[in-house]
Amino acid sequence: MNKSTRRKFLSTAAALTAGTAATAMTLAPTSKKYGIAHQVYFWLKRAGSEEDRQELIKGIKTLKNIETVREIHIGIVANTEKRSVIDSSWAVSELLYFDNVEGQAVYQTHAIHQEFAKNYSHLWEKVVVYDSALI
Repeated sequence: MNKSTRRKFLSTAAALTAGTAATAMTLAPTSKKYGIAHQVYFWLKRAGSEEDRQELIKGIKTLKNIETVREIHIGIVANTEKRSVIDSSWAVSELLYFDNVEGQAVYQTHAIHQEFAKNYSHLWEKVVVYDSALI
């Protein structure tokens, strides 16, 4: 390889590397770091009922109005490949983030959370909760 071609190759490779790194940095998560993740999975009494699922989602959305909830994400079962390690028996999930355990405790006793349980618990037959301290 002559010097001109090699120099051009190296400068092109360096530019591509820098561009890739810059793109990766802009795609890096920018969300704030929270202390507690509260993951909840709901199984509907009437499994497969789209009406009940939408009603439950409507209720979960009210939880974002609790002042200690920093982020809320609502999900339904993804149509990914079926594997033995994947549990797709649930219907709706919620993922809430709190700054700390105290914020999560406020959520548990908050009037909006209590109203949610009172008004929507007739829709589910099972609820499983996973609380995580984020590291």
